[in-house]
Amino acid sequence: MSAPTIVSFPARRTRIRFALGAGLAALVTAALVPVADAAPAHATGGWQPEPARYGVSAPLHTSVRMDDGVSIAVEVVYPTDPATGARTAGTFPVLLTQNPYGAGRSDPTTSGNYFVQRGYIYVASAVRGTGDSGGQVSWFGDRQGRDGAELVDWIAHTLSGSNGVVGLDGCSYLGVDQWFTAAAVHPGSPLKAITPFCTDSDFYNDLTADGGIPTTFVAGIAHAEPRGPEDDPATDPQSVTIAQQASGGPRSYNNAYWHALSVQEFMPKIVANGIPALTETGWKDLFPGGNLGAYVAAQNAYFHRPLTAPITNGEPTTGRYQAIVGPWTHGENVDGPILQGIRLEWFDTWLKGEHTGMADTRTPLHLFENTANRWVDTAAWPPAPTARSYYLGAGSLTTGQPTGTGTDPLAWAPASAGNTLTYTSSPLPRAEVLDGPSDLTVYATSTAPEVELSATLNVVHPDGTVTKQADGILLGSQRELDPSKSWFGTGGTLLQPSHPFTRGSQTPVPVGRVTRYDLALLANFTEISAGDRIQVVVTSQPPAGFHAPVAPTPQESANLAGGIYALQRNGLAASVLNLPLTAPARFRTSPVDWGPAS
Repeated sequence: MSAPTIVSFPARRTRIRFALGAGLAALVTAALVPVADAAPAHATGGWQPEPARYGVSAPLHTSVRMDDGVSIAVEVVYPTDPATGARTAGTFPVLLTQNPYGAGRSDPTTSGNYFVQRGYIYVASAVRGTGDSGGQVSWFGDRQGRDGAELVDWIAHTLSGSNGVVGLDGCSYLGVDQWFTAAAVHPGSPLKAITPFCTDSDFYNDLTADGGIPTTFVAGIAHAEPRGPEDDPATDPQSVTIAQQASGGPRSYNNAYWHALSVQEFMPKIVANGIPALTETGWKDLFPGGNLGAYVAAQNAYFHRPLTAPITNGEPTTGRYQAIVGPWTHGENVDGPILQGIRLEWFDTWLKGEHTGMADTRTPLHLFENTANRWVDTAAWPPAPTARSYYLGAGSLTTGQPTGTGTDPLAWAPASAGNTLTYTSSPLPRAEVLDGPSDLTVYATSTAPEVELSATLNVVHPDGTVTKQADGILLGSQRELDPSKSWFGTGGTLLQPSHPFTRGSQTPVPVGRVTRYDLALLANFTEISAGDRIQVVVTSQPPAGFHAPVAPTPQESANLAGGIYALQRNGLAASVLNLPLTAPARFRTSPVDWGPAS
């Protein structure tokens, strides 16, 4: 194989960053394997992480020309002889990371060096339109996937020292773009495994809008990207998205553009290409548990089931698609020794053909159970189908449906003292595990043609301490429910409402008429102790600490202004909180440590 041409680039260098940018806070089968039948997540004997055997070369800077003539900047780091510093003879598998913050120089603190020291070549490219790469900045999509696929082929067939086998590595943006590359290659590709860490599953619903309301997410990313020599921030495709979301244009709705960027929707391509994926995220991430939808879609695609359907007890799963959800914030512990070792095991399994046992699991979903401070391995998501309903009363949550009548006023005004309502249950008589997504169904009237409702699910401990579990929001005009994609628990209890969020599904709120709103509350997996109380706080605008900042469009803000809501709590229109709750004994502690408990 010919050696790459070495090109000198400007002195600007940024090390590989596993984050989405400054100022930004931004997978599931047999419900629960019975305790007696639960298998270890992967073999705990035999395979051990290889010690650091090699040194790390200085980065070699080059560029790779894409099919449209755009040059992508690349840095390559090789294993070296620790004694002499000379590049090690022979060939190695290669890991590629694609970085929107400029091609990153590796150093001993980066995860890239960890793999180089254990027998991998590491390649960092700058996403087109950023760093030293040409072209215009996009926002993921087909073109970025094709760039990744061409880089994979260049690595396999041209890069000096490559043995022709490639994996993808990286967290956050550097994780998400792995999905697009894996979808753009073809069966039999040199790409053999990916590790999309710190990722979500559905751009529109997870990050760029919340409850049908645009967020500032894409704009925040744009500010963090060093623009390339050919990019014009005023006209690039990413800027078009930002402008349309801010003004209420087409991309403020969940239209075809966003469907083309949904990891869940193009997962069948990745599965058909035969690319195994290990994902990771945190319960405190930008979108908590953001990889769960991708896990569900991957398992369902592999077994030819409906992509977004929950994975229930007894349905088959495969160890080719695994997911880790830890008690972490965005990117936390990714470069720590445990998660680095897990990624090494994944790559050694699929790129080096080592018999680690990791792919043999029957429980490929690895969840940290909050409060219980333990890891649980399962296959299904949600793990158990049981559900419980709590009705909103006069400041209370009750398991019995109310027989009287009453309303609670709520004002749409940021500084108003009347824009918060709190409902709290009696102490729980026994411990419960909150194990999945939740729903808050609100019946309310409004004096305005638009409604904004947000909710926070808390646990109140006996000493009065309040611990947040989940939150959610909904724009009233986007209240249309899609039952075919919504999830239901026992007795048909709604647990995860799904809304189209399209321009066509948008309907003005009927002023003065009792109307139903189903708020999707984010998933969690946490043990609630006996004596704790469940609490839901309903607000007219997201409170401090809400998981994502929303930015209503000018038209939405105008329709919301001055609105007064009246939440109903009576037998005919009973507002209700639906929770997935099951007994702690349903779960067993994992034999594998999937990461730190903090």
